[in-house]
Amino acid sequence: MIKFFSIKSLIINFIIGFILFSGVAFAHPPSTINAAFDQDTKILTVQALHNVPNPTGDHYIQEIKIKLNGKDMVLQYFLTQSSSGVQEAQYLFIDAKSGDTIEVYALCNKFGDKTITLNID
Repeated sequence: MIKFFSIKSLIINFIIGFILFSGVAFAHPPSTINAAFDQDTKILTVQALHNVPNPTGDHYIQEIKIKLNGKDMVLQYFLTQSSSGVQEAQYLFIDAKSGDTIEVYALCNKFGDKTITLNID
């Protein structure tokens, strides 16, 4: 005999599911990554735009990873975000030159990531 779920068990399962997935519903990846390389100073400036209500709380850009010509160069972890709108960082790349490609990856600690590619002119 097939037994159907009771209304009570359906409500309990719905509440449990809502609690488990509600954190992900409010999480989001970085909206944009801005990156600029200064040929004179050899400094790469990265801004991962990521609006959060409390940047020192539990939702922030957790990781920035940089590749130069496909080779892993930088992996930096964060415990907070620079401000409520952006995670900022600067990196010195003394070996970068015209024609090189820089890949910038940013990861939200809750959900989502974004990658951009920058060609050095």
